[in-house]
Parts: sequence; C-alpha cells; structure tokens
Amino acid sequence: MGIEFNHLYVTLDPDTLESIARSEFISQEFCTISRDTVKTETESWTGTYLRGKHSYIELFPPGGAEGLREGFSGLGFNSQQAGDMDIVRKKIRSLSETQEILSDLQVRETEAGQVPWFHYLSVNPAERGAFASWLMEFHPDYLAYKNIELTREGCFDRAAYLKTLETSETSLFDDISEIHLELTVSEQEELAFLLQGFGYESSGGGDGTTYHSDRFLIRVYQTVSPRYRIRRVVCAIADRPHPEKTFTFGKNARLNLGRSLAIWEFG
Repeated sequence: MGIEFNHLYVTLDPDTLESIARSEFISQEFCTISRDTVKTETESWTGTYLRGKHSYIELFPPGGAEGLREGFSGLGFNSQQAGDMDIVRKKIRSLSETQEILSDLQVRETEAGQVPWFHYLSVNPAERGAFASWLMEFHPDYLAYKNIELTREGCFDRAAYLKTLETSETSLFDDISEIHLELTVSEQEELAFLLQGFGYESSGGGDGTTYHSDRFLIRVYQTVSPRYRIRRVVCAIADRPHPEKTFTFGKNARLNLGRSLAIWEFG
C-alpha cells in the first residue's frame, strides 16, 4: 500500500492572500500560481493555487468555499494504487469500531460534462469544520480525461498530474516534506486515526506529537482554541541559485527561503 501527501489548504485574510497573489517573486521564481474555480456536482470553491512539481498549496479567502473562516485548514492525501483506500478503511475499522468513516465519490464539472474525479475517505467528518483531513483515490475516468499515465508499476503519479495543470519545470517549489499543526484534542484524535490507517509511526516529545512516514512528517501541538490550524509548512526546493531571504505577506504569512528548504509560516 502506498499513501502520499497530496496538498493542503489554508484560509487567509484577504489582504494576506492578495499580497501573495501579487508577489513577483512567487509568480516568477517560487512556483506556478493561479486563481481557479472548481465545480463539482454538489458544490464549488475558488482558490489561489501555489503549485510545486509534486504537491501544492491551496489558499482560500474566508467564504472561498462554503463555511470557510480565517485559519480553517486541511490536509489531503492520495493513494497510489486502486484498492489502497479499502485497505485503509479496514485498518481504521480494526483500530476502532466506533469511528465514523465517510467515503464517497467526488464528480467534477468539466467542459466535457460531469467526470468522476476521485473517491474520498475521512474520519468523523464535521460540517466544514476548522480542520479537515482526507484520503483521495483518483478515478480512472478522470485520469483518462486528463491523459494522465500511471507509472510502470501502475501507480498514480503526482508529478504527471500536476504537469496537466501547467506547472513550471523551472520554479523553486518541488514538494512539501513537513507540516506543523495546532489542533484541538478531538481534531488530533481524528487525524491520528487516519494516519494510523496509512501506516504512519508516531512519537511524543516536548509539547507535541510527531507522525511520520518514510518521506513525510507531521508535527501536532494541542491547543484549546487555535486560531490557525496549519502554522508551518516545510517545502523542498530545487537546487539552483536563489536568494536566501524572508518574504512577508500581509499580517499572516511569511516565507523563509533558505539554501535547500523554504518554510511557510501562517497566522
């Protein structure tokens, strides 16, 4: 079974979001950036997308999707092969028979009509809660519609998927390797069940808990009433000359660009 981190979203105040969207450094050096509206058969949302070669960051203004308020955030993962979602579901059921598991099919509106997009699974889903985490398994019809080929091993290819969205090959942003969260007790419990279903290991230390797979790490700090759920995002960047500098965007976003990593801080 192979589960990968796919993308995250953060809801920012409008001034901070516009500052990022207008930045020449972001659009010309850091990544491909676009503002898109996505429609499904049941809902729609409008976000600003910072696309790397293997993952992306989705930024919303309050109300960019129904129910979103400043600081609301989420993490999306994807399965590599068909059937992995069923394995995750069974694993979560073996951990607890009382956890509510929601799974359904998301259908996307396209110029060719409605196309099955991906199956998704989440644990104890709330009605557009302050924090969300879910697993996606992309539907073969959508991969065919976008002409996305699987790898030789028959696995979903994140880079091939993002290439269909015209991701720049020369931008700095490559992938996301680490995320720091501030969550309530119940939010952390629900995320922990999902990550255990993926096969993540966990360890405690200091005032937080670390969950990790071979190439991805999540650090969770418990807070009674966090303002922003996603506080830090560590990105791997391309090995090419670039400025080592801190960029500030509005009141709630900062990008610390180092030699081999770029670290976003929110809130």
